[in-house]
Amino acid sequence: MSLIYSAFVPHPPIIVPEIGRGEEAQCSATLRSYREIARKIVEMRIETVLLVSPHATLLRKGITLLKGDMLNGDFSSFGVPQIMLSFPAHHQLTEVLAAELPETILHAGKIDHGALVPLYFLNEAGWQGKIVLMSMPLEHPEVYGKKITHILKTFLEPIALIASGDLSHRLKKDGPYGLHPSGPQFDQLLVNSLTRDPSQIQHIPLNQAEEAGECGWRSLRLALAVQEGMPKVLSYEGPFGVGYLVAELYHASSLPRWARLCLESYLQHGNTRGLNPPSDPDFQLRRACFVTLKKDGELRGCIGTTEPWQDNLAKEIEHNAISAGTQDPRFWPVESDELSSLTFSVDVLGEMEKIQSLDELDPWRYGVVVRRRGRTGLLLPHLEGINTAQEQVNIAKQKAGLAFDEPVEIWRFEVVRYFE
Repeated sequence: MSLIYSAFVPHPPIIVPEIGRGEEAQCSATLRSYREIARKIVEMRIETVLLVSPHATLLRKGITLLKGDMLNGDFSSFGVPQIMLSFPAHHQLTEVLAAELPETILHAGKIDHGALVPLYFLNEAGWQGKIVLMSMPLEHPEVYGKKITHILKTFLEPIALIASGDLSHRLKKDGPYGLHPSGPQFDQLLVNSLTRDPSQIQHIPLNQAEEAGECGWRSLRLALAVQEGMPKVLSYEGPFGVGYLVAELYHASSLPRWARLCLESYLQHGNTRGLNPPSDPDFQLRRACFVTLKKDGELRGCIGTTEPWQDNLAKEIEHNAISAGTQDPRFWPVESDELSSLTFSVDVLGEMEKIQSLDELDPWRYGVVVRRRGRTGLLLPHLEGINTAQEQVNIAKQKAGLAFDEPVEIWRFEVVRYFE
């Protein structure tokens, strides 16, 4: 099962009620979002949590991993030594990470507060499981994220990744490091990129990040590289002059797993007769959908429908998954030995809504359909590199074989994208 959930959380000790002593009420949005994430991890019965902390022992090159049978920590540095946390270490995962990640050092020590704060809320929610604690790499976090992707796939138990980090420490004159113009600019750019085009986060200029006084930029970049998802910002606030962002980065879904099973069965047996779709209510809805296959991050096939043609979503996904793997005219048919290197996603389409102006489009929120002379072109939303409604419509026209200057009828639709 491996990784099924990832999130980004801040780590201000003041939000721990025993430390804040009422001051934490100023971070009510952060607390509410934190507890939502902790609740989800408990409900998903996740057995292992991999924590990435910017306050672990950092290396200019490489990472550190905390070793020991039980990993322990307390908040004595913040005046409440009575709050002590202890969790069993996941020895096997720690050892595999140490062996396969470049320039890694295993060392003994206490849990730092960058990991203690998220663990506090997991403990509060009743979570019990094993943990792995690692530092973030100061250089090339995306490289480490990709390597972690392949490592986690070798483990069968459900795993969550929590990337810890605060954003700018320079949001206010009376904040811990004063105000710098790059502080608010950095936070706004990062939050906007996270909900629109997360790939842009790694391209934020280093000098801007340093001027902002952030500590979570690299841990977030690592987490985004581990698993593609559709990030959702749960809250952002900065009452004390430090940016606190809580975001869900990835949540596994049974829809693309069903798409994989359907294509796998078809390639191996020529049919899907032995498969039974999951009993989730979502599978019984009647919806149009697209199934997308990627290999090493590059498109390998994508087929879908703008209106539902099958009896339910399970059958719609089945039909489109097989078509994406075998009938996309842009690619050779997928072969069975490729399946392990492919990733699947499913876009479930909402209702079509006819619009009159490009002002009613947002390429990060809405997909678009253009029609003229019996020709139709469709483009899904939230595609990397497409930033304007005009670009979106032009590509849809191109797919329909229409000239850019031809007038067209335009429809928009919303999409929920699901990842394995």
